[in-house]
Amino acid sequence: MPDYIKVRQTDGTDVLFEREPIASGGEKVVFFTKDRQHIVAFFFGELADRLERKRRLERILGQFNPTLSGAQSAYWQRHFCWPVGIVDGDCGMSPDFLRRHAIRSPALGLVAPVYRPNFFFRDRTGNLREKKGKWFTSAKVRKLLPDEERGNFLRYLQCGSIMASAVRRLHYAGLAHADLSHNNVLIDPKGGDACVIDIDSLVVPGLAPPTVLGTPGYIAPEVVSGKKLPSIETDMHALAVLLYETLLLRHPLQGPKVRSTRSAEEDELLSMGREALFVEHPTDRTNWIRPTPKVPLSRLGPYLEPLFLKTFVEALHAPARRASASEWEKALSKTFDLIHPSPGGHEWFVLSPGMPMACPSTGGRLTAPVPCAEFYREKSPGERAFKAEGHSLTIWHNMYIYKWHLFSGVSALDADRTPQGYFSFHQGRWWLVNQSGADMCIIDGEYVPHGEAVEVRPGLRLLLSEEPGARLAAFDFMRP
Repeated sequence: MPDYIKVRQTDGTDVLFEREPIASGGEKVVFFTKDRQHIVAFFFGELADRLERKRRLERILGQFNPTLSGAQSAYWQRHFCWPVGIVDGDCGMSPDFLRRHAIRSPALGLVAPVYRPNFFFRDRTGNLREKKGKWFTSAKVRKLLPDEERGNFLRYLQCGSIMASAVRRLHYAGLAHADLSHNNVLIDPKGGDACVIDIDSLVVPGLAPPTVLGTPGYIAPEVVSGKKLPSIETDMHALAVLLYETLLLRHPLQGPKVRSTRSAEEDELLSMGREALFVEHPTDRTNWIRPTPKVPLSRLGPYLEPLFLKTFVEALHAPARRASASEWEKALSKTFDLIHPSPGGHEWFVLSPGMPMACPSTGGRLTAPVPCAEFYREKSPGERAFKAEGHSLTIWHNMYIYKWHLFSGVSALDADRTPQGYFSFHQGRWWLVNQSGADMCIIDGEYVPHGEAVEVRPGLRLLLSEEPGARLAAFDFMRP
């Protein structure tokens, strides 16, 4: 008997896969291809909606596929495990093989890339594991992680940013994932990376309704209560749960409050559904975590805290008012500009005016003033009049700035990563060194040419470029 089975994809190309499966889930049985660079996954059991599933896959691979072309296609190839082929029909599979794996004839399957190597690790017992989020956010399971895999706050922030960007991209196309959870998003806190998986069950507008309700703990209250089916709005709830867990390592709704003593199942149904209540609700403390967490929500800063309150307080039972993936993406991007290294290194924390100048994770306190800047943008193109953006920058020694700092309309997703300048603390004074290749300009003062430095002091107002769309940075100091 040959070691491999050959099947033909709908595009006419053949694929060889191993005879023994590597995994079996709720809907599919999964096999490695011969080169182990892809997997072939076949749906098993009765498929009453077979035609609908095939059409869904065709749309996902074609019309709605962000990995095919465009300036960001390579980025999305890294952060989605997007299917690359469809198998429709038994092809080279014998009746005995189909029967053994409960694959109904004619078979329907998909081909997808294997996960990148950084999304695997070996636990303390030596077993190879996928980096699903529960390994990093569950206190019990986290103990099995090697220390080098645990990451730090900066890396978790990077993971969250990628999640939000990926979900925003799906929603931009009108697609809903329908089952966002830490089972279907891989994260790598060691390298600050993430990848959204299980793409084949997307809700395709006007064609493919949801086939799953979601994963317990991430299902929106209105779906738990039986009032609605998964949609973009319910994805917004699941994304917020993912981000809260990723950044704070706890669940936003799982608190001590008991809703029913008749059964654990009824209590869970009410706790995640009709009577769901945020564990850091500002006025109703009946579900608050005890003891108070070492890192409360307020320590995530002025951009993330309001979105969590919006989603888990104002909009927990009002889906239309939830924060969108785009709002999360922007808030996470702005929060990157507020992080500061902890005293002693190894950790990071959010710091902006009015916040404690101490790391909540390590307890280390900053004892010297910390410079910060408030960004302003032009009121209209070419006009030397500016308005506040509501976007700040917290500064630390040897910190680089990039084009997305210099210009208000530039996204870190698109821009090159060439440093445009850096901050340095030298002989008791703070400096910004211009590396942009063009002049910066002190308002009511001198130009700062490329390669020159300007002293950062309270009251300094610096135009970061003379090009259209450039920002004005107004500097001040936070003091212990």
